[in-house]
Amino acid sequence: MTNIYREFTLRGRADWRAVVDTVKAAAPAMAGDGRPLRVILVDDGADRTEEQVRFYWKAVIEPIAEQAVVAGCRFTKATWHKAMKEMFLPPKEHRLSDGRIVLVEPSIARGEITVGAMAEYMRQVEAHAASTYGVVFD
Repeated sequence: MTNIYREFTLRGRADWRAVVDTVKAAAPAMAGDGRPLRVILVDDGADRTEEQVRFYWKAVIEPIAEQAVVAGCRFTKATWHKAMKEMFLPPKEHRLSDGRIVLVEPSIARGEITVGAMAEYMRQVEAHAASTYGVVFD
């Protein structure tokens, strides 16, 4: 069974055409397997979705952990996740009650990243892993 997860940013007719073409391509196989095709519309600034997080761990981080080799070593999904967050998500400044400003580690937790920012982050991680480590994504 092939899973599909695609995100589109709709800015014009060409973007909508890509959505329609993807649905037309995926729907027959999914209907034949008796699986529904879910379409979700969400504002780019909304909180990231659970589907994005599942996709990130399964389709982005897992292939990196399985394929990337650095100095003859492989690393865990957790290690790759931390490395990619540090590389592509900026830390946030928080002012403490005593006036000090501290940097807080970036997060993909609920309430910490938007749908649009999560999509961009995943694109950056995939591009980096493909170009730097030769990771191939399905």
